[in-house]
Amino acid sequence: MISKKSTIRDVSQLAGVSISTVSRVLNNREKARTIPAEVRKRVLACAEQLNYVPNANARRVFTHRAGIIGLLVPSHTRMNMHIFEDGHLTRLISGVEAGIENSDFRLLLIFNDKRFMDDREYMSLIQSQNIDGLLVWGAQPSETFWQEPVEAGLPIVFAVTVPGPLEQYNYTINATRAGTRKALELLASHGHRRILQLHETRNAFLERQMDAEIAEFLRERPGITIDVQDIRSSGDEIAVPLFRRPGAPTAVLAYNYSMGVEAYGRLAEAGIRVPDEIEIVSCYSYQSRKSWVSTVVVDDYEIGRTAVKNLQKLIESPDRRLQAEIPFSFFFGQTTRNAADVPTP
Repeated sequence: MISKKSTIRDVSQLAGVSISTVSRVLNNREKARTIPAEVRKRVLACAEQLNYVPNANARRVFTHRAGIIGLLVPSHTRMNMHIFEDGHLTRLISGVEAGIENSDFRLLLIFNDKRFMDDREYMSLIQSQNIDGLLVWGAQPSETFWQEPVEAGLPIVFAVTVPGPLEQYNYTINATRAGTRKALELLASHGHRRILQLHETRNAFLERQMDAEIAEFLRERPGITIDVQDIRSSGDEIAVPLFRRPGAPTAVLAYNYSMGVEAYGRLAEAGIRVPDEIEIVSCYSYQSRKSWVSTVVVDDYEIGRTAVKNLQKLIESPDRRLQAEIPFSFFFGQTTRNAADVPTP
């Protein structure tokens, strides 16, 4: 004989409360906080006694929610690497996990591949209630399709990078411009008047943020010159001969930590002493105590945590503009003089 499956009505009758109260206790932790503790305990005890398990489809109909947040990341073909080899992404995911730990949401990983764009999944996933909102990591200015879901008011938060003018989007990003300014001010305070910038072409958003701050800095400091080398177009190697010429740069401003390490190694091989002859500062890194390159350190964990918290607010109230900029820290390594903290490589 097949036993009858318990329903939410059975739980409400046994507990002596309304069906909506049972639903709030079992399906919505936030709203359940307004229910007296004694009532919550009674509902949970009755549900356990009846072996009642909420039906996911019924819950979706009742709450108009899937209980799922999507995390969109570039496919490995677009990144030209295995995505979980990216330390920034793994730290961001840890922050996202912390941000939804005590919520009703679960996380769904989605890849930003050709199908995602061609099938307009950036619209259908939310509109069909497969997910409640989307957290986007790795968006680029070339992705013009983001205008459509944003204009439709769908709950989307961009993390780290933004595909267009900042004022048009909900985002949680690094304080990239402030970090770049910190690196420039440090080199200028050490007397450098000619600096080599190692340029990155892969991440257009961060590159534009840095370039905008550098341009503003140069307008304020007309006595400083910055030469630019596209690190990719020269075989990922710093142009060492440049430092042997009269009036050569006396410092390197590296886009990220890896470029700073590359510069350090190439200059050392050429017999150029760092930091006595050349100082190196990186503008973008998650490294800190294990570093020997002086660097701006971004907090990807906090970006992930804040971004997913703001996304939950958007899901509740879509008519918002939630924009956050997470502060950076600065680590003094062996590649700048007068280092406050010099670890062993």
